Amino acid sequence: MAGVRNTHDRSRGFASAATMVVLGLTLAACSGTTPQTTSAVESPTATAAATATGTVQPGSTEPIPTVRAAPLTPTKPTPRPSATPSATPTPTTPAPTTPAPTATDPGSVAGACERTLPAYPVLEPGAKEAAVRALQCFLNDADYGPIAVDGVYGAQTRAAVTKVEETFEGPAPKPGRIDAGMWVLLISRSLGDDTLKVGSKGADVVTLQRALRAAGARITVDGDFGAETKKAVQRFQQANRLGDDGVVGDETLFLLKMGATIG
Repeated sequence: MAGVRNTHDRSRGFASAATMVVLGLTLAACSGTTPQTTSAVESPTATAAATATGTVQPGSTEPIPTVRAAPLTPTKPTPRPSATPSATPTPTTPAPTTPAPTATDPGSVAGACERTLPAYPVLEPGAKEAAVRALQCFLNDADYGPIAVDGVYGAQTRAAVTKVEETFEGPAPKPGRIDAGMWVLLISRSLGDDTLKVGSKGADVVTLQRALRAAGARITVDGDFGAETKKAVQRFQQANRLGDDGVVGDETLFLLKMGATIG
């Protein structure tokens, strides 16, 4: 009897469930909606969260709209501002300067170079006097420079005198000493090769008269080969055994340029 009762109760449960399904389908047909089946394990909280975030359910066939960007319009590049030019320096005009005296100009230091002296004294290295200026001028005239004409018989002047001494056939008797023979030699180096005699005039006559004065003659230096100059030439020739014609020819010129004196 108990088994018949249990079977009867299950039959009644199945009939009630079938009745509920039929009733649900009828309500859905009347409302025009398709009933959704909710999983027994799906929590109401998860369902609400999915609905609130608007998650698109899989299987949706709605097309995704395509957005096209507007075509780019080419534009000219904006010129970049150039660097600010530096300020142009204002040209300055250098102040005029007086050129320094050159050693090649015998009269470049302390005024004109005075070559005609009342007498040509003996000079030693270290001397400081007007005659040293004349010596320096004659050294430059004879191409033993260039040296500065400063009136000081220093190292530069001594080096030039050494060049002169190197032209001697033997060693200098007193190295560096400027005596009568050295004065005559240096002055006469500027003489040309022309014969000089009474009536001659010009620069060569001036040089001859200076050389004769340095050799020991008393003579006026005026550039005019007159009687006074002839007598001085004769004295020079006699002292060096050349005769006494008073004409400055090759032999007399040679001895003058070698530094011969009257004695």
